[in-house]
Amino acid sequence: MGEYQLDEEICKAIVDGTLKGYLQYLEERKQKKETMNISGAYAWTKGNHIDDQVSKLGQEKGLGFKIEKAGYTWEYLQFTVEDNAEQFMVIIKNSHRLNQTFDGKSKKRNDTNYLIELSNINSPLLESISQSYIKEQGQIELELNEIEEVKAVLESTSLKVTQQYNRFYIVTYEINSETKFIDSIKLMMPHSQTMSLFLIEDLTKLIEESEYEIAFEDVESIKDEISSDKSIFSGGVNAFDYSVPATEEESNN
Repeated sequence: MGEYQLDEEICKAIVDGTLKGYLQYLEERKQKKETMNISGAYAWTKGNHIDDQVSKLGQEKGLGFKIEKAGYTWEYLQFTVEDNAEQFMVIIKNSHRLNQTFDGKSKKRNDTNYLIELSNINSPLLESISQSYIKEQGQIELELNEIEEVKAVLESTSLKVTQQYNRFYIVTYEINSETKFIDSIKLMMPHSQTMSLFLIEDLTKLIEESEYEIAFEDVESIKDEISSDKSIFSGGVNAFDYSVPATEEESNN
């Protein structure tokens, strides 16, 4: 999927911003734990810290952004990349929660949320790709056939953004449940029809190259936390679902 990779400087800014935002989140958790008798709700701020720092570090690299809402109250940033008259949308999500949505199983119409709707942006492109899965060392590779020009935009989508953007990417980050370090960051392209995530580029190598390094003392404030409130952000109309317990890193973003 090399032809669909984003500019290297953009990717580096996203990785640096993710790490810097996570470090700021850890510092806030530490401060609140020291000054408050109860501070667990600050677990919900992780996504805001990460989006904020990606927006700040990405601006000088040409990464635009705007605030959007999922549900009634949950705010997140949609990032914009322009390349040769094309416009791409990028958002950043925790991989664990994302994999529960894109699980390879088709969804009923009333099960759709904002992630699935946004993924309709990719349908004209991905439907023209022969989806041949090859599992090797835990990675999914795609064998590409010739891509035919697709003129029609999906009739089923209710989002006008499908006409505005040419591609929709999700940058996923994975937090190790034991160390609380960010283990991997990947550039993915979701497909709403197959409910699959296609790996475009593994950005994990950029973690080691980043100046923002997470140390054991940084994660000390959340090291022993196993679970948080049972409410899980769903991205649906009601925004929150109260059915399944989640670990702190699963719940946020």
